[in-house]
Amino acid sequence: MKAIFKLLILNFLTLFIFPSCSDDDKSKSELNDPISGNISPVGSFAVEATNNENELLVKWTNPSNRDVDMVELSYRDVEASLSRATDFSPGHIIIQVERDVTQEYMLKVPYFATYEVSAVAISKAGKRSVPESRVVMPYHEKVDEPELKLPEMLDRAHSYMTSVIGYYFGKSSRSCWRSNYPYDGKGYWDGDALVWGQGGGLSAFVAMRDATKESEVENLYGAMDDMMFKGIQYFCQLDRGILAYSCYPAAGNERFYDDNVWIGLDMVDWYTETKEMRYLTQAKVVWRYLIDHGWDETCGGGVHWRELNEHTTSKHSCSTGPTAVMGCKMYLATQEQEYLDWAIKCYDYMLDVLQDKSDHLFYDNVRPNKDDPNLPGDLEKNKYSYNSGQPLQAACLLYKITGEQKYLDEAYAIAESCHKKWFMPYRSKELNLTFNILAPGHAWFNTIMCRGFFELYTIVAVIRVTTC
Repeated sequence: MKAIFKLLILNFLTLFIFPSCSDDDKSKSELNDPISGNISPVGSFAVEATNNENELLVKWTNPSNRDVDMVELSYRDVEASLSRATDFSPGHIIIQVERDVTQEYMLKVPYFATYEVSAVAISKAGKRSVPESRVVMPYHEKVDEPELKLPEMLDRAHSYMTSVIGYYFGKSSRSCWRSNYPYDGKGYWDGDALVWGQGGGLSAFVAMRDATKESEVENLYGAMDDMMFKGIQYFCQLDRGILAYSCYPAAGNERFYDDNVWIGLDMVDWYTETKEMRYLTQAKVVWRYLIDHGWDETCGGGVHWRELNEHTTSKHSCSTGPTAVMGCKMYLATQEQEYLDWAIKCYDYMLDVLQDKSDHLFYDNVRPNKDDPNLPGDLEKNKYSYNSGQPLQAACLLYKITGEQKYLDEAYAIAESCHKKWFMPYRSKELNLTFNILAPGHAWFNTIMCRGFFELYTIVAVIRVTTC
């Protein structure tokens, strides 16, 4: 209360003193006032569970600003507060501090839960720093609790995702995905992953949101929506007048069209699952970035790979293919014809320019023609699994939307060649069967390829049922 009373007195003094100053006097007072500047956040912020239930040990180093006056600690039950219409905190703890001093505080929480604990430094002028936050659970003595009864594969996915979130998410002030565990204290931006890694984590979360519907853990993942959205939005930056997701959470960093389209796909899926407009809004931000800035007539069309800091001239499968998929999904979500038109345009470009007609698989990129840059030139003929998986998924979605057989025929052809190139025979002694499994390779590339197979399976399953 003493600290709050000091702030009130300071505010009243400000109200009485400042009106009596002329503009010149005000300017001089601001120049000479040692407490008029911004306040730095606390450093070395950490929150640890103790060996006692419902205790969290909070550690930090006070900022070096000479006008630092107090640190405000707050905490919230992540699951309970995210389910409310407005944010909720059970209370604030105000601690008088001195600059550059390392301090600890034993925080008592009311019950076992996942808590977000935050610290804000406050100056003598009442200015607040950027908060530092950590997500942590207190110690909890294991008791006999009813076991979750999830389907086998969902149970495995839930177990894996729980561990991944625990080790990699919310470990820095931005509450987003960290690139490595254990963290060695090195790297840019407190070890936070590049936006490509952020998108990978978001894809996993959005997939779990969908997979856990009507299960015992549906509410658990639903309660994480705000936290996950906040984490990815740090990377959405206005740079050179264009809003899009940057490699790091600040303007002036590199920015790629394929990084953005993966996030755009997750946003439209997230919207489809929840009907929350904020996800569709972000999907539209990505869409405008791809169409207004990524697509041009260089190489006869297609979507570029990189925007900043140097725009590429080549057109890439990894950006054009998923733009076709996103166009289909945006059309299904909104029924707006523009999205379907662009989906078909991107898909046709993939087949006309980037496809190897001998096996229906797709090359990596095409460079401009040396004589006429608006025509396709030399091809980079490396083939990666995800570059064929996205046209496969686009073909399936276009078949579902239009009913045109040509799309399904092409989907079958792409799938057959993908199966031949990126799968290998495996003998199971337990099952006494030989079947194909994914060959060793880039796990993320293969995961994206499998999206195409999953989409095709939903069509084949329906055909089998209707023809039986």
